Amino acid sequence: MRNMFIWDFDGIIVFTPHELAWKIASEAYGIRGFTSEFYRKYVSGRPRIEGGKIILEKLGYFNGKKLSDKEREEEIKKFTNFKNRVFRELVEKGIFKVNWAAISFIIKAKEHGIFQVLASASRNVRIIADRVVVKGYGKLTELFDADVSGSGSTKDEVFKRAVDVVRRKRMKIQCIVVFEDSPSGIIAAKKLGLKTVGYRDQ
Repeated sequence: MRNMFIWDFDGIIVFTPHELAWKIASEAYGIRGFTSEFYRKYVSGRPRIEGGKIILEKLGYFNGKKLSDKEREEEIKKFTNFKNRVFRELVEKGIFKVNWAAISFIIKAKEHGIFQVLASASRNVRIIADRVVVKGYGKLTELFDADVSGSGSTKDEVFKRAVDVVRRKRMKIQCIVVFEDSPSGIIAAKKLGLKTVGYRDQ
């Protein structure tokens, strides 16, 4: 029987500019109150649409606006698409940092035969991951046996997809461990009965 590691990406393997992109987008929309604490508590680890909706609703963007459900959804899409453009521009400028200590750990786990799945909520993982070359392996994504990043509308769904990978392969797994840095991600993993390792860069 094998063990399985499920990895979040942002904040563990690579420190990405997601928080900065949300901050810039919020300021452009005249939204106040977006802080690092708010990001970690409500947005970090969530898919883009879910995170954007939380920002607009909790920080009062819709207050006083009489919008239909469809109009509200359109506003959320516009906001999140704008954030995504900002994020891509930041990445193009090289505003991200690789956590080589985490990558070394992933390599050791791979050498010990642990099945590893990349499971970020973001659909933008490859934009950064394909820029990171790991000596002896090629692109960063080559270290993983599967990648289900961005495959769900919630982190719960993404983790379920990760677990489904081994079920489809009919692999016998002894233990599944999720590596996460966000409170929402840890909660999602625990809902599925998965063991978790919380990580925070100091």
